[in-house]
Amino acid sequence: MAFGFHLFSPPPPDSPAAVPPFDSSGRNYLEQVLDNLPVALFVKDASDHFRFVVWNKKQEEITTIPRTVALGKTDYDLFSKESADYFREVDLAVLRRGRRVEVPEEIIERDSGGDIWLRTVKVPVADGTQGHTLILGISEDITDRIHAREQLDRLNKNLLHVNRELEDTQLQLIQAEKLESIGRLAAGVAHEVKNPLALLLLGVEYLTGGVKEDDPNVPVILNEMREAIARADRIVRGMVDFSSERKLSMEPTDFSALVQHVLLMVRHELTRGSVNVEIEFEKNLPKVLIDSAKFEQILVNLFINSLHAMRDTKDPKLEVLIYTDTLENVERDEGARTVNHLRSGDDVLVLEVKDNGTGVSQENLCKVFDPFFTTKATGQGTGLGLSVVRKIVELHGGKVEISNRLYGGAKVRITLKSVLRESAPS
Repeated sequence: MAFGFHLFSPPPPDSPAAVPPFDSSGRNYLEQVLDNLPVALFVKDASDHFRFVVWNKKQEEITTIPRTVALGKTDYDLFSKESADYFREVDLAVLRRGRRVEVPEEIIERDSGGDIWLRTVKVPVADGTQGHTLILGISEDITDRIHAREQLDRLNKNLLHVNRELEDTQLQLIQAEKLESIGRLAAGVAHEVKNPLALLLLGVEYLTGGVKEDDPNVPVILNEMREAIARADRIVRGMVDFSSERKLSMEPTDFSALVQHVLLMVRHELTRGSVNVEIEFEKNLPKVLIDSAKFEQILVNLFINSLHAMRDTKDPKLEVLIYTDTLENVERDEGARTVNHLRSGDDVLVLEVKDNGTGVSQENLCKVFDPFFTTKATGQGTGLGLSVVRKIVELHGGKVEISNRLYGGAKVRITLKSVLRESAPS
């Protein structure tokens, strides 16, 4: 069957002849134009079993099927049944819609040279000379693009895997430092638990001697025993929670209550060092979205570091301040892609831990957050403490800074973005 723009070869032998509107020179000219297109072009006669009637050079290259073989054939003659079924389904959709249909990705299976991915546009065309409906197809080879995307997907998966391994390593590092902190607190915890146990023992001894029915001391002793049990349970439970290994678990937390809880954990150390503790909390502090167990680790580390820095101080003093603020003039990090990093205008909660100890030498201020850096004697610290503090704060989208105070000592400032304001009643 011949059409007004059928240029490439004569119709199949069993098709009736038709008079083309172009002479041989015109046909050769259009053939050269279509053969030099950078895209594959083909035309099917929907009125004649969807036989191919145009097949340009690029289509030959992509499919590796010569034009002389393709013309007059259908998809079922040239491709696998599965592929031909798919092509026919798209062709029928083009006819039903009566307009252009775009196929973003389709594959041509080839016997040699690998499969080809195409981006194809199909358009219904009415042939005025023969009264037939044609389907014009233009295909762009996107194989390289698909392969690049697949490679990028593989790289992304590998990156995610490496990132998960890095996070696991970081958590192991945090856990290692936490276990060191537990070792430092062990004596204090033992002392704190020993007092409730002594009260319990006294109560048991008193009750063992016999109880009179109207003895007024019994209710008092039982109440003291109850309180001693609750106190010991609080201390032991707190240490268990502190030492547990787990991933980040963010929950709305009363930060001032958390600080007071940790101060109780290190109370023995503070008492033994004759440290005067001053606490200043802003009233009606909002809750913050944090992992309380991880922040317990931060606070223990900061308090213990301050205690060590004040060993030779005549009147050691630890100050803990918590207040809210609004950030201004935060330098923008163009490379930041996380949602929770600090920005100008953010409502934040600020924790400051101050001591009047030895402070940090100017040359060491830029190193204190480096892993394994420590000014302590060998065997007295791993050098992971402040490194872990910074990592945990960064996991919360916050910032930690350390500086020397004007009249001696050091100040650690932690800024947290996740301030949860309670909505006003309607």
